[in-house]
Amino acid sequence: MRDGLREKFLHVFTLILLALIIVGGTALAYPTWRRGQSLKRQEAELRVLIEKKKREIAQLAENQRRFKTDPEFVEMIARQNKRVFPGELVFIFED
Repeated sequence: MRDGLREKFLHVFTLILLALIIVGGTALAYPTWRRGQSLKRQEAELRVLIEKKKREIAQLAENQRRFKTDPEFVEMIARQNKRVFPGELVFIFED
């Protein structure tokens, strides 16, 4: 009878120890998992920002090309910046 009680105690002790190991491992791994999720989210945000900057760079490169080859584009930009040809009379209406 004593051996049966001892085996039962060892069985319960083993289960409790196993549960503590699982809970402890989970408690230790959770912050690392959360940090990984946060880093993945940041990476996705940065990838979106990088794509946006690539589009901006492409637009600037296109504008540079047009400045070299398209006189109408140059005039349009100059007029947006209130530039005029010498001797030209311009009326500017501001709000």
